[in-house]
Amino acid sequence: MVRFHGCPHSIAKILVLMYYQFHVKRWRNVKLKTYKESLNYLEKFISNINFKRIEDNAGYDPLDRMRTLLGLLGNPEKKFKSVLVTGTAGKGSTAYLISHILKTAGYKVGLTISPHLQKVNERLQINGKEISDEKFVNILNIVTPAIEKMFLDSARAFGSEAQARRDKIGAPSYFEILIAMVFLYFAQEKVDLAVVEVGIEGKYDATNVLNPLMVILTNISLDHTQILGDTVEKIAKEAVQAIKQFSIFNFQFSINNSVVITGAKQQSVIKIVEERCREVGAKLLRLGKDFDESVIKNFKLSLLGDYQKENASLAVEAVVQLKNFGLKVSEKDIRLALKTAFFPGRFEIIRVNSVLRLASLAQDKMSPTLILDGAHNPAKMKAFISSLKKLFPTERKIFVIAFKKDKNIKEMLKSILPVADVVIATRFSMATDVSKNASAEADSIKYQVLSSKYGGQVFVEGNSKKALEKALKLNKELKNSIVVVTGSLYLVGEIRSELQL
Repeated sequence: MVRFHGCPHSIAKILVLMYYQFHVKRWRNVKLKTYKESLNYLEKFISNINFKRIEDNAGYDPLDRMRTLLGLLGNPEKKFKSVLVTGTAGKGSTAYLISHILKTAGYKVGLTISPHLQKVNERLQINGKEISDEKFVNILNIVTPAIEKMFLDSARAFGSEAQARRDKIGAPSYFEILIAMVFLYFAQEKVDLAVVEVGIEGKYDATNVLNPLMVILTNISLDHTQILGDTVEKIAKEAVQAIKQFSIFNFQFSINNSVVITGAKQQSVIKIVEERCREVGAKLLRLGKDFDESVIKNFKLSLLGDYQKENASLAVEAVVQLKNFGLKVSEKDIRLALKTAFFPGRFEIIRVNSVLRLASLAQDKMSPTLILDGAHNPAKMKAFISSLKKLFPTERKIFVIAFKKDKNIKEMLKSILPVADVVIATRFSMATDVSKNASAEADSIKYQVLSSKYGGQVFVEGNSKKALEKALKLNKELKNSIVVVTGSLYLVGEIRSELQL
């Protein structure tokens, strides 16, 4: 019989032990059989651990959790060369372009992006092809015993002298498990190089366990301010933690410093990057100083938006510098890659009848112009709207918008509303890495629109599919109009799935 001796801590300890042991017993030796089972299993870890600041806890290194998980898997992150892409804006496009150029040059290239647009398999890509459902299940089944062990260790540690260790380690998060799967997959497939986009730039990001050949730091602006800080300088200090001391002598070449390529523009941010590079002995190359957009002047870039020129310039400079690490790319390869690049959900223009796959519109003979862009912070939105006005200067614009609730919606609306003839506020239902209910409510978006003294029409439709249907019907009524879907990659992904793209 258990005796509590009137101690609340003893009661709490027993209850938590029972909770953990129940879950560990349930998951012990689990064998996931289907892709759906695998997704359900993974989603149990959403919100398990959030990104947070913990400098006030002496000796706490949250990366110990990721290192523990990878150690149980044989440290796959040490079995391939990598390039890490961090920063606020453009890191997904830049990472994609680097991988696409190297693939075009004949290399076997792994790519992981965050978040995925429609399907989680997108995070595990090799040569532009996402992992199959069957392989995804197989990889996760290799990782689950390590997850279970970490759960068990956490349960045993609770309330003991090792309680501090439980607090530091704990069970892994959804994002950490996916990154472990990514690294394991790339190691198994023996990629020539892995191009890795960070989740959220910062010292505690799960990708920061890598010791990359190269770090690409795109421009810094305000995003994830609750986590990273409320100034570009604070965010930059987090982002530069990806830059590390580096030496390697076993890939048929000898080099003792990494390369950092940055598109940072603010002098205060540049100073922080320069100081970090001096500290770790990294070679720094700056856009606008050591190279500029002339590196792509002779090439045709298929990606739309003026900002993509900057991303492409960073990517081209990266592959040029990779020759120092044994990866050689010709001008012909670069030319072909930039010409054939396609990164869905980034100023993606659809002028095809795929929209007619929506049952309610199946009888309509129309081919509207639909533009999808996942701009989700003020800097990205400003850049997107600037290019939208340039490419579609006279068209009337019907906006379908949704945002994550933690974003600076007010500032993004400052870019959207001056060009919007109609606004349809909606929400997305997709789960994010840290929340199953991350979307701002459509009514709250409408309130912010009206608070901005917007003079156009405003509609609310909480279902994204119905919001799109309404936009397309309005498009049919308004002459010379286009439909623009923006505000969140999760919204764009949801719309693409509705269109069966």
